[in-house]
Amino acid sequence: MAANGRRGPTISGSEATQGDHVKNMSITLRPMSANTGMEVLGIDLREPMGEQAYLEMRHALCDTGIICFHGQQLSPAHHLAFAKRFGAVPPAEFLKTPDGFPEIGIVAKQPGETRNIGGNWHSDHSFDSQAPLGAVLYARELPKSGGDTLFANMGAAFDSLSDGMKETLRGLEAVHAKAQSWHADTRPDRAVSPAELARHDEEFKDRQCVHPVVTRHPETGREILFVNPTYTSHFVGWAYAESRALLDYLFAHATSPENSCRFHWEEGSMVFWDNRSALHYALNDYHGQRRVMHRATIYAPG
Repeated sequence: MAANGRRGPTISGSEATQGDHVKNMSITLRPMSANTGMEVLGIDLREPMGEQAYLEMRHALCDTGIICFHGQQLSPAHHLAFAKRFGAVPPAEFLKTPDGFPEIGIVAKQPGETRNIGGNWHSDHSFDSQAPLGAVLYARELPKSGGDTLFANMGAAFDSLSDGMKETLRGLEAVHAKAQSWHADTRPDRAVSPAELARHDEEFKDRQCVHPVVTRHPETGREILFVNPTYTSHFVGWAYAESRALLDYLFAHATSPENSCRFHWEEGSMVFWDNRSALHYALNDYHGQRRVMHRATIYAPG
């Protein structure tokens, strides 16, 4: 669905991607916005996926950052089989799992809770040396209203910077830290106590990594702005205050309406985002309601 709530025109898989990939039509795709995301139409993910459909989905994912599906009726086994087609799926970390499916994490918020999971712009596990290829999220139980997810295309974000800014950023590295995440969440409905914050900082004080600020997508070669508000702490060799000024500008630029889209979940919806080139943000606007999602995280083989 486009950011304004209207669905865009349908196009064939051979026309849909923004790169140079040209394939015979086997799936139908519809843009979610000008440059972020594609909706895959007319496919039942319970059925075996042909090679042509797989390739076109992968190309659309890599070029636009997100592919989404509506009207799916998937068991955990179907969900996992789809995810494994695109890479390795390890056991879920930090999340509870359904019986018999340790690879599928349960992302849930209960009616009595105020803090949700993923409620700030981020790239999953950017604090690790090898971040995931992506993740596949399937709707199990939805609130009557709210609970949308925002996505930002970090390739488009880099493309739309000035040449001078691009050149400056190409020479920088940044620290991504797990402990940074709770410091980045300052809204009252996501607040934690000082004691909880101290425990979190101590537990994850060594869970951090340095990454180039500009990376290249391993499948398309496109330059990607690789920073995010939740985990990126500062630039290597820069003071924290110096870093914040530029980082805050980059975060605002990257998540602007021109570089992002909003996905409205429906019963049977599933989204697959490319974690190498897209940020996401789970909106926390459904207090007093229950939301349950199943998630499979995918890593590149080897």
